Amino acid sequence: MTILLSLLGVIIAIPAAYLIWMHTARLTPGSADALIVLGYRCDNDEIDPLLKERLDTAVRLMSRYTYRCVILTGGSVASKRSEAQIMNDYLIGCGVDPQLLVMETWSRNTVQNMVNCELLMNDRGLQSCIVVSNSFHIRRMKYIVKSLGMEARFFAYRRPAAMMRQWKLTWQEIRAFKLTLPWLDKVSRMEQKQMMGKSN
Repeated sequence: MTILLSLLGVIIAIPAAYLIWMHTARLTPGSADALIVLGYRCDNDEIDPLLKERLDTAVRLMSRYTYRCVILTGGSVASKRSEAQIMNDYLIGCGVDPQLLVMETWSRNTVQNMVNCELLMNDRGLQSCIVVSNSFHIRRMKYIVKSLGMEARFFAYRRPAAMMRQWKLTWQEIRAFKLTLPWLDKVSRMEQKQMMGKSN
């Protein structure tokens, strides 16, 4: 009976440790040259609750800190309009100054998001950035940014209720990480980084 209870404890402890680790990446809000808001699929041009969480988090950050521009990133993955365009309309509806908003409408995955954002930042002479996503996504984002040789800080809305709603996506990050590796390899083989998405 003791051995059975010990095994049961291990079976419970390992998934719990994974979930806690995934949602406890360091978050560093503050001012920066650019605030980057990562897109999320918008079925039928509708904003998914996960994307709304990212956008509302960005609005809260903008009310407290200063950014020279806000980069909205995401192409048309599951919608007629790009995720960036849908996000742009939402933020303008929240009272954000349209002149702050820069749309990156090509990318179709997170690696492409960050490559394209880096190029946009370089074009505008921007050096520092904070990347906004959901809590479950931050660990993989940090790995991607480090692999691309970029520097960034990260922020997410991290509350117990939000994290519980994201438990399934937290497990799916294992598969997402595997899918990320070929894209990082593709970027590493580029002689020079170029905008990715529509033709890549």
